[in-house]
Amino acid sequence: MKYFLLLLFPVSILLSCSSSKKTTDAREDAVFNKWLHHTKAELVHAWGQPDSSRPDGKKGEILLYKERLDYKSVMDQKYTGPQYSFRKEMYVNADSLIYYWKAWRKK
Repeated sequence: MKYFLLLLFPVSILLSCSSSKKTTDAREDAVFNKWLHHTKAELVHAWGQPDSSRPDGKKGEILLYKERLDYKSVMDQKYTGPQYSFRKEMYVNADSLIYYWKAWRKK
């Protein structure tokens, strides 16, 4: 039993680390999936201009949106800088329709 617990501890740490790489939860997936087959113009109207864009290699483009939250340090009341960011990539085809998305959190 002790060996099982010793093995379980490192595995649980590895799993907790891998969960921070999870892109989105089911609720967020549903929100992003609703944008599939909508136009780039509709997205820009709702979300504003993207922070950047680049070609997707298929005559379309990838729109990148970034969200950052800055927190103050509890100890010295100074801003610690971006501690949490949420990046969203919306893939738009040559017909200006969203065909794919990718999102992830970075801590």
